[in-house]
Amino acid sequence: MDKICALAEKYDALVMVDESHSAGVVGATGHGVSELCDTYDKVDIYTGTLGKAFGGALGGFTTGKKEVIEMLRQSSRPYLFSNSLAPSVIGASLEVFRMLKEDNSLHDQLVENVEYFRTRMMAAGFDIKPTQSAICAVMLYDAPLSQRYASMLLDEGIYVTGFYYPVVPKGEARIRVQLSAAHTREQLDRCIAAFVKIGKELGVLK
Repeated sequence: MDKICALAEKYDALVMVDESHSAGVVGATGHGVSELCDTYDKVDIYTGTLGKAFGGALGGFTTGKKEVIEMLRQSSRPYLFSNSLAPSVIGASLEVFRMLKEDNSLHDQLVENVEYFRTRMMAAGFDIKPTQSAICAVMLYDAPLSQRYASMLLDEGIYVTGFYYPVVPKGEARIRVQLSAAHTREQLDRCIAAFVKIGKELGVLK
């Protein structure tokens, strides 16, 4: 991101960053890619979702200079033609923003959970793509296998989703595991054990 911002400055361009997967997760205190890359004063527009780390279940946000926001209010179709978010969603999301600013304990727990899960899964023999987010991609490379694997995990009480083309490139099918600061070590171990059990049944692990 810092290199993109340097190019934008060189060519007098604007930079927009979608922090949907990084806000609340990436960076030393979970403040996103700009915290990680030290680009706060170089990004012109931020977009993000309230449905992931901020826990609002739906909705999103755009921030930027006043002129940009005023233009979007007049021309952005999702803004013009969507119903307003429920006050409860806005209230909960604002509270999460406050919590993130005042206390880093949930972010620290999330980072610990992600590292624990990835380390244990890779030690068991799974192929997991590198990540700085709370989403771990367990690579299976076969679309029908990813669907069957996810279905069998659900039977074990583990809810995950199989991703395959066109959501991801052909031959890159995977199971998407989204971790949370609320997950306990016991729950993570149960999930890992279920992955291992089914992996052996389906021949993914030997």
